[in-house]
Amino acid sequence: MEKNTSKPELFEQFLAEKSNAAELNQLFDYFGHADQQELEDLIGTELEKDAGAAHVNEQEHRLETIHSKLAKQLFIKPEGKLIKMIRSTGIIKIAATILVVVSIGLIIYKFLNPPQQIVPGSAIATLHFDGKKATLGIAKNGVIYQQHGIQISKKADGSIVYMALNADSATASRLNTLETPNGGAYKITLGDGSIVMLNAGSKLIFPTDFRGSERKVFVQGEAFFNVAKNPNKPFIVAVGGSEIKVLGTQFNVSSYPETEGIEATLLEGSIQFSNSSGQVILKPNQQVLAGYSKLDVRNVSAEDFNAWTRGEFLFNDVPLAVVMQKLARWYNVEVDLATLPTKNLYIKISRKADIDEVLENISKATGNKFDLNANKIVLEE
Repeated sequence: MEKNTSKPELFEQFLAEKSNAAELNQLFDYFGHADQQELEDLIGTELEKDAGAAHVNEQEHRLETIHSKLAKQLFIKPEGKLIKMIRSTGIIKIAATILVVVSIGLIIYKFLNPPQQIVPGSAIATLHFDGKKATLGIAKNGVIYQQHGIQISKKADGSIVYMALNADSATASRLNTLETPNGGAYKITLGDGSIVMLNAGSKLIFPTDFRGSERKVFVQGEAFFNVAKNPNKPFIVAVGGSEIKVLGTQFNVSSYPETEGIEATLLEGSIQFSNSSGQVILKPNQQVLAGYSKLDVRNVSAEDFNAWTRGEFLFNDVPLAVVMQKLARWYNVEVDLATLPTKNLYIKISRKADIDEVLENISKATGNKFDLNANKIVLEE
């Protein structure tokens, strides 16, 4: 008596190349009578075998396996009795039909599940305001919100302008948050006219309107400030337990992990930097490095430290580990810091460049080969 084997089980044995002649005949006989929907359901069952655990890449591999096994049965040279039997019974036509179904399925699957592409960062941010949340970067130009004395509009260059129009004191003091993810950057004009550019993986917290004797904001990550002059109302940036006090100036501040503290760099004007270790007054082209129990000032080329606002990476004698962390944040990838050699880098790179081009340039500059494996920058041995 012929064993009554289920179709999925027969198909699984076929893929594992464990079918005997009777099972293969039974399977192809089913192929010959099944309609397209049944065939697609059977293939889909195989793809969902490990539902809940299967990864996209594993499913794609599974579909390619089905495709290759069918192709192998169709195009292999007839050397054994089993293959001769298959060809002599006309089953080859049925198998060809199934191969077409699987081939189309493979094409559709790859179209619907394209490989993840690593692209440079762009103008992306999230704004939390007035009890609401807006994803910026996809909003249309013009006024995107106007209520409760608040007006938020998007400019043609992608930045936003935040204004308080006759807001009451409660609304004016309400804090708002602009946050960029890894792979994002954004520019905002605050209610006093000050412009802030946030780098990737950063956060700016600011009130709806600046009232009282000072203008105070909070920063995490990295930001470039072009502060509107107002001698009667100093602008204060709170960052990592430190404060930067200005009247009107341009400066860059960074508190990324690789900075190992707070780094403030002055382009023009004057700023007062203070923390628990004391305070210093910076002049243009000076930088303060503030960490635990330290407050060091050095002379620098300030333009090097705000190159990111001009669409460039500019690394002038910067440790390779720091370079890779900044690249990983901008391209939203990972990097294994433990494998990196101890080297400093001198290089200028466009922030719009393809990551493969960037890694190639760094490989040439360091003499080490760097590549991208899935979503991770790796050092090749």
